[in-house]
Amino acid sequence: MLKNKVVINFFSSGLQAIAVQVLSSVFFYYISVYLTKDEFGAISWMNAFCLFITTVLGFGLEQVVVRRIAASQRSDWAAAAFLVHSVAGALLTFLILLILNGFIKNTAIVYRLLPWFFIVQGLIYIGTPLKQFLNAKEKFTPYAVIAVTSNIGKIAAAYILLQNNSLNIYTVIIILSCAAGFELCGLLYYVISKTSFSFKIHFKAYVKLLKESSAQYISVIFDMSLSRIDWILLGIMTTNIVLADYSFAYRAYELAKLPVIIIAPIILPRLARYMLAGKKPGAELQQHINSFYTIELFFAMLIPLVLNILWTPLLILITNGKYGEANAMQFLMLSLCIPLQFVINLFWSISFSAKKYRSVSSITIICAGTNIILNLVLIPRFNGLGASVAFFATNLLQGILYYRLVGRHIMEVPLRPFLFFALTAIAAYFIAIRLPVHYLMQMLAAIILYVAVALLLQLVNKRHFYDFKMFLSK
Repeated sequence: MLKNKVVINFFSSGLQAIAVQVLSSVFFYYISVYLTKDEFGAISWMNAFCLFITTVLGFGLEQVVVRRIAASQRSDWAAAAFLVHSVAGALLTFLILLILNGFIKNTAIVYRLLPWFFIVQGLIYIGTPLKQFLNAKEKFTPYAVIAVTSNIGKIAAAYILLQNNSLNIYTVIIILSCAAGFELCGLLYYVISKTSFSFKIHFKAYVKLLKESSAQYISVIFDMSLSRIDWILLGIMTTNIVLADYSFAYRAYELAKLPVIIIAPIILPRLARYMLAGKKPGAELQQHINSFYTIELFFAMLIPLVLNILWTPLLILITNGKYGEANAMQFLMLSLCIPLQFVINLFWSISFSAKKYRSVSSITIICAGTNIILNLVLIPRFNGLGASVAFFATNLLQGILYYRLVGRHIMEVPLRPFLFFALTAIAAYFIAIRLPVHYLMQMLAAIILYVAVALLLQLVNKRHFYDFKMFLSK
């Protein structure tokens, strides 16, 4: 029964991630090829800026709500409180942007369209409490179905508009707004008709929720800045064309870290239950977590290894040379962050479940501050490459700080697997790209070499896989 539940959760969370990341990336790939780089860069900048606004509005409630609901059924009210908070914040922000748009006479397309693009992110933001309510209950399928339908609709609409020569930045915003509205309506219908969700909230409880989330509010804002401040600064300091190249590579990076997105909503509720009241994990749980960490890294290192062999020849082929060679180095630097993201996600989940809010906030603020400084220094000199180097350096710093936090205050985590898998992947890459064969054969050779070395050196074994399964089955 437990095994079946794990499989269902993985499938449902995976379906949700595929809908949000894969199908959404197909849509953005489509418009990146058929819109001009200037238009695609403008959409990327508005998306990043509006996402930053909704993060500020969220007040750090998202993670706290998930932890509360996952830990106790008596905390279901937190989702309703977050929903009311989201609706009020989104409406107020839209009105402010609309008023400012009337006063600001800048004719740049990003400023003229910003209030209308905010509708897209605003609707998504309003739906976040409903998604988090379902995720905390480990009900991943409903939103997955809604998101799949929504994203297929976006792709179909873009195709139809292209055939009628009507695909442009204005129609793209309309498509995105309709899709976000559909998702919100679908979520509302499901939670109202199929769950115990209640819209009843208590003001005192809501204030208490705000106080709890305030401890990590600044952390959440800075955390968001780690993934989008580079887009915002590139849009301000360079051109939409430079941002188009970088944002294309970054979306590919986000798609590549899909396994992190699948696993994240599964491990956080488990760790929240195992470490209730901030207790440290016992010896058995520590062993299972360390094996989980090892298996994660084993597969994580394969992702940049494979993708960097394929990037240039494959992207030149599928984008008619528009992308690929132009942003290969940017993608290389971003892809090196994928294994780090696996590590950071696991260590963040452990730290958050152990209620190390202040330490988590400190790490995030330090890293975000470092990221901003590096971007300000490197972007003027190296454009998109400078932003990607800043992002990699920040992820490396974040991983080191989280490793130190977990090791000192919660549990010991070995560094050996990360170093060995990284060195093996690097060696496999340089050997494979020197083979005088087709790039697909180079990719296959790299995978075989990497896996063979890992197995021969016992970097992964049956015990690791058994403990991995036990951690997810409990």
